Amino acid sequence: MGDWFQVIADPEATADEAGRLAAEVLAWLVERGIVRPERTACVLGEGGHAPGPNWRVAVTDPDAGLLGLGTNDLEVITGRTVFYSMDLDSVACPYCGSVAVRGPVGSEWDFLPSIESWYAGGSGIRTCDQCGQAVGLNDWRWTPDWAFGHLGFQFWNWPPLDPSFVAEVSHRLGHRTRTPSGKL
Repeated sequence: MGDWFQVIADPEATADEAGRLAAEVLAWLVERGIVRPERTACVLGEGGHAPGPNWRVAVTDPDAGLLGLGTNDLEVITGRTVFYSMDLDSVACPYCGSVAVRGPVGSEWDFLPSIESWYAGGSGIRTCDQCGQAVGLNDWRWTPDWAFGHLGFQFWNWPPLDPSFVAEVSHRLGHRTRTPSGKL
């Protein structure tokens, strides 16, 4: 069994506000007992926040097995990041609905130049081949979700996040959010 992740990504947070928003949401998660305040080595990275005593309120199908896993944290990510889902079914234009990509990411995938441009600090605009509209990466309809931004909350191996919890985090951020996910 591989590790699983879910992200609540904020594609609208600027680089300047990402740190403040991350701290505010983390403080709220700690206050509600969803995660523990101290950072631990329960993550596939630099350390994260282990589930708190009330972690179950954040998920749809609580499984106490989460607490026994070596990787079971919340990782708060700030900085220019591509929040991706491991699978990709399609990417569609928000204006005309035409599908620009079907199937997995590959070497001939024509979104890579736009993603690389965005990651390097550019706009990441890609023009739709069908209708000619210039579209930002976060405006394309990614199935499943992808997001490009400066702030994300990555939950490792948690059961599926409850949509009402995701909506509450989005409300606290004051921005729309996206929820990329995948299994490694």
